[in-house]
Amino acid sequence: MGDASTMRASLPASEALMVSVDEAIRLIEAGKGDGLRVDLGGGRYASADTPRGTDGLLQRLRGHKMLTALSQDGGELSRLKPPATEVTVAPAVREILDAATRKA
Repeated sequence: MGDASTMRASLPASEALMVSVDEAIRLIEAGKGDGLRVDLGGGRYASADTPRGTDGLLQRLRGHKMLTALSQDGGELSRLKPPATEVTVAPAVREILDAATRKA
């Protein structure tokens, strides 16, 4: 991800619905995720502007939420609610998640 000046929304900012990460995840899971602009904090935004569309955005948001929780809670993942459906993640992402959940 880049800074706010290099991020782009799929719709002009005036037309895109600005939402939080949690709200975006909820909307996408409900099939209502088209045209979202997600506030990641710190002047950063995400949108479904990759070839994977809203599915890719959902995976990025779940990863962002998990990494934010890891950094704030010292690695405590138990408070994160698993997705309602099975999520397919890239092998490199699975490796990171597996490493994060292993006890040292």
